[in-house]
Amino acid sequence: MRDTTSSVSPVVEAWATYRTTSAADWPTRRLVRAKGDSRVSVVLPARNEEATVGAIVSTIREHLMDRVALVDELIVVDSRSTDRTAQVARAAGAEVVSQDAMTRGLPRLTGKGDALWAGLAAAEGDVVAFIDADLREFRPHFVSGLLGPLLTDPSVDFVKGFYHGPWSAPPLWSRTAGAG
Repeated sequence: MRDTTSSVSPVVEAWATYRTTSAADWPTRRLVRAKGDSRVSVVLPARNEEATVGAIVSTIREHLMDRVALVDELIVVDSRSTDRTAQVARAAGAEVVSQDAMTRGLPRLTGKGDALWAGLAAAEGDVVAFIDADLREFRPHFVSGLLGPLLTDPSVDFVKGFYHGPWSAPPLWSRTAGAG
């Protein structure tokens, strides 16, 4: 008997189940082999994230650049920070670019979307992963989980990470939240 309480079609549900993976499914050494000659860029759009950006950059550099050669380029887009975000990111080992410098000549926009475009313009990789710069308790698998499908399945052009939020009760609009 079909569940009539669900509004998701069985075809969509099957597709989502097939296309949903866990970061644990993507060991970094496997991804390095799958990467081949491709270049991988990781971009962090950041505005006033001096408290967290350094630890994220250091973790990516240590685990995904120095220990294994998965990430080739690590860019922090400084989105008009008024704190020490750029200095902290640079000291931790990231290339830092200014959102305004990257979008010079275009209308000045605000918001994360403009910082994402600036990061994409700065990145030289064949594959680009965006990571939030305000994450606490950041782990390398946050990056490898995004890169896994992109590096191993030629039919995948876009990956969106998600996680189950730390709420005591789920918000009314969703039982999961995404990094976005």
